[in-house]
Formats: sequence, C-alpha cells, structure tokens
Amino acid sequence: MTSRHYPIVLEHEPNGTVSAYVVGLPGVFAAADSERAAARAIRSALKAHFGGLDTVRAKRPSTKTSLRVAKVTYRKGRSDPDVGLVGLGALLGRNRSAAKARAARKNGRKGGRPRRGTHA
Repeated sequence: MTSRHYPIVLEHEPNGTVSAYVVGLPGVFAAADSERAAARAIRSALKAHFGGLDTVRAKRPSTKTSLRVAKVTYRKGRSDPDVGLVGLGALLGRNRSAAKARAARKNGRKGGRPRRGTHA
C-alpha cells in the first residue's frame, strides 16, 4: 500500500457556499453548502480523478507541498502590516521549546527531542 498526501483548501465564499480544491491537482474541485458536504464532495472528486487516471493508465501526479499560512499583524500607529509565515504546528497549537527546535534542526528526520546530557 502506498499513501500520498494532497493538501485540500476549503474556502467560505461570500454567497454562503464552501469551495474546495486540491493544491497541485488542477481541475479537482468541488462546492457545497457546508464544510462537511464540501469535504465529502472533494473526496468524491479525488476518487473520480484518480480512477480516471487509472483507467487511462496515466501516471499519478506526485506533489511536494509545504503548508504555510500568512500571519498579518496590524500595529497601532503604523500603516504597513507585519507579515510573517507560520507552519502547521503553530496553527495546531503545538508549542516547541527553543531547545527542541534546535534539536529538530540538528537531528533532521530523527525528531526534535534533545539528546540526553546535551544542552545547546
């Protein structure tokens, strides 16, 4: 079994509908009256898309996507906003200590737990 991950965006439109599309797969989209219905519809669209690719024996697209969200902060007395990018961990509320962040960078894919007896 092989699994691939494709980011899906759900956008609330001004008219009350919810649009869904898949990043990296042009033409795979859906719209519905609620998030739940849009999620169900985009799953169906993905199944149909990959089913069609299998039917014509086309190669399944592989995407490498990093998710970042723009954090725009408006400060009193300033006309220009501060714009930063935050990752998925920040959105989910995962707090990491500075030591754990350093260890993650140092250890690479091994993870962010600092090794015993070392303090940076």
